[in-house]
Amino acid sequence: VVAGMASGVKHRKQAKRTGSVTKEEKPKAIEPPQPGFFERRRISEEKKKYLDGMEELIQSYEKDKELVEHESEPEEEERDTDKFINNFIFYLTVVLIFANTIASYLSGSLSILSTLVDASMDLSTSTIMGICLHQAQQVDPRYPRGKERLEMIAVILNSVIMGIANVVMIVQSLNAIANDTVDPHMTLWTVVILVTGCSIKLVVMIICIKRGNDSSKCLAMDLRNDILTGVVAMICAYLGDKYWKYSDALGAISVCSYIAFSWFKNTLEHIPFLVGVAAEKEHLSRILKVAMDHDERIQKIDHVMIYHIGAKALVELHIVMDEKLPLKITHDICHPLEQKLNRLEFVQRSFIHCDYVCDGDH
Repeated sequence: VVAGMASGVKHRKQAKRTGSVTKEEKPKAIEPPQPGFFERRRISEEKKKYLDGMEELIQSYEKDKELVEHESEPEEEERDTDKFINNFIFYLTVVLIFANTIASYLSGSLSILSTLVDASMDLSTSTIMGICLHQAQQVDPRYPRGKERLEMIAVILNSVIMGIANVVMIVQSLNAIANDTVDPHMTLWTVVILVTGCSIKLVVMIICIKRGNDSSKCLAMDLRNDILTGVVAMICAYLGDKYWKYSDALGAISVCSYIAFSWFKNTLEHIPFLVGVAAEKEHLSRILKVAMDHDERIQKIDHVMIYHIGAKALVELHIVMDEKLPLKITHDICHPLEQKLNRLEFVQRSFIHCDYVCDGDH
């Protein structure tokens, strides 16, 4: 017995020494690596962005539901408001051109002269937008679908004009530095003129931003650039008068460079809308929501395509219904749906095709 016990002890010692085990051990669970601080922050921001987007989409659903049930279209009222704002900015710009001319003469500042150039270009911007909005309201048999795209063309044309004008101002500022003709003088009247103009434009810019349509956004960006130009012009003219005269010319160059870049970028962003770029995913979701809630006899949505033909989009929608439904019923379902979609603010025109089989638009 003693010999057997000794043999067992010896065997266990050898097992420990060689690393072998007699009992079956369970494998330990491998914990996934914990994300770091920046990764957690990125995930949190993405989650917040997703939830905010869903909240906005739900609000859009509710807004669309009220809009499509309303028989009148608010386009005429919106156009009248756009026309009023455009006229107000036009007359304000005329006044500010005279005011900035006086300020430029009193100060001799290139930075303040850039505000005069910007105001002069604003006059052309308001003129072009006013002409296009007026023409868009006119009925012409040569344009059976209307002239809504004129608004988009006006935006692109204004962007090109403003960009080129600021490039010319940059060249003039560089020539002034090269020829050593920079000599700004900041006066109290100059400050009063610029501050008053910026304050009025700030109020109008807020109104344009809240409206949110394409022409209002264009005017808001123009007003934002005017305010930025005025503020930087005052700062650079003061620094050029009190400390280093070349800061005035450098301020004019920096402001004009920013404005030219903004307008050229705006041009590139609007060109795809004329070419036929696809609409946003949010718009696609809103179209599908209206179609699915329209009538319970719509069994499926076979095909949907939304693409821009200007500021607004064109909708092609294929719906599937029972093949035994008579033509009158299918018409009474499709036509009201088309009218509903046309009331959405981002839709220019919609075409509804009724089918009895889901064939993927083949």
